[in-house]
Amino acid sequence: MKSSSIWLLNISAAAAIAILVLLTYLGLDQVKSTAWFSERVEHTYRSINESEQLLAHVKEAESSNRGYMITANETFLKTYKKTRREFYSSLEQLKALVIDNVHQTRRLAIFENLARDKWLTMDENIRLQSQLKKQNLEANVLKGKAIMDAMQKVVLEMQQEESKLLQSRLKARQREFSLAPAYLLILALLAVLLLIISAAMLNIELRRRRETQKDLEKKIEALNRSNAELEEFAYVASHDLQEPLRKIRAFADRLLMRQRDSLSEDGQAMLDKISNAAERMQGLINDLLTYSRMVSKADKAQAVNLSTLLEDVQSDLSLTISEKNAQIDSDPLPTMMVYATQIRQLFLNLLSNALKFQKAGVFPQVKVEYKEVRGEDIPNLDSHLKKEQAYHRIRIRDNGIGFEPEYAEKIFVIFQRLHAKTAYGGTGIGLAICRRVVTNHGGYIFAEGKPGEGAIFTIYFPLETANQEMVGAF
Repeated sequence: MKSSSIWLLNISAAAAIAILVLLTYLGLDQVKSTAWFSERVEHTYRSINESEQLLAHVKEAESSNRGYMITANETFLKTYKKTRREFYSSLEQLKALVIDNVHQTRRLAIFENLARDKWLTMDENIRLQSQLKKQNLEANVLKGKAIMDAMQKVVLEMQQEESKLLQSRLKARQREFSLAPAYLLILALLAVLLLIISAAMLNIELRRRRETQKDLEKKIEALNRSNAELEEFAYVASHDLQEPLRKIRAFADRLLMRQRDSLSEDGQAMLDKISNAAERMQGLINDLLTYSRMVSKADKAQAVNLSTLLEDVQSDLSLTISEKNAQIDSDPLPTMMVYATQIRQLFLNLLSNALKFQKAGVFPQVKVEYKEVRGEDIPNLDSHLKKEQAYHRIRIRDNGIGFEPEYAEKIFVIFQRLHAKTAYGGTGIGLAICRRVVTNHGGYIFAEGKPGEGAIFTIYFPLETANQEMVGAF
């Protein structure tokens, strides 16, 4: 999928998820709003009821007070005292209900002062009744009536205020409840639309990937055919092409042996060149065959002790090591699931190079080092997944002639040589084979060097978890 399409898919999916989250939030907010409005409405009703209850307590107390004045019966006096206690309890509850309303709190303070006067007036009525002072009693009753009228007026104002609050809250609740469903429906439809778009784009991407997979399968099939043709070519090269070369070398050698005395110096030189050219050609064909086997042949991976394998390679090179008085030291190497033939070729090529590119007058010294490292230690590795993996690091150092640092990558290219053929033998394929071997094992190889200071070849092989992928890489 193109980057723009991926970007649109991510945006639409993220937008759909964001809208769904918003819908959830709005739904919860709607529930909270409903609970808040219901609580406010209930609060208003309680305030109105409590204010009515206050007046009811005063009226009941007044009735008991009047009954005592008429009959002087102590029963009315007990009811009066009980009602008074209930009044103050109800007053405290109303204070708590209107504490967040400044106007209602102010009105309630006025009502409380009037109530204090009212209770003093009714207490005075009781005192005057016991003293049988009728004239003063009548005047006091009239005063109590005036106070009661003022109290009723204050309560009425409070109830009107609460009624206004009730109406405004009911309207606000109705307005929110009427608009919320429309908002939620629009957002839900938008989320569904975005999800449909995301699903359609994802379906398009899946179809593209299926087509890409089919193309890859076709290319793999073509590659397998090409590998089969390469194997046929390798067979032809190993038999049909080498046979004429062997004959050329054999006849050139016979001519030199039998006709050397009758040949001029130029003739002998030409035959030497023919023999040498045929020998180089045969070496080149052998190296190409080795390289082609690394590309196309699928050996069976097996557990191999690399220390033992390295010792076998040193045994093969024992004559060269002895002639050059070379010293090869190695750390203990691990046992790995590898293609034994390929790893053998890898060690053979690297050690042969270390011995071949000897610095004049200096005995070759080669050090093979081993350490287990993380992928983040591998230079220029940009895959986060591979950086988290563990790797075997095998490093081969020598004290040879080295090379310029700018050639660190070039030397792995097939047929690339840094020296003349007459100075150092070889076909220029050895290090290309090394890179192919390491690549076949899912690893990496790097070269470092400085002229006159030797060369360092560092190889990274993935641990066993990664080697399972290597087994099916061919």
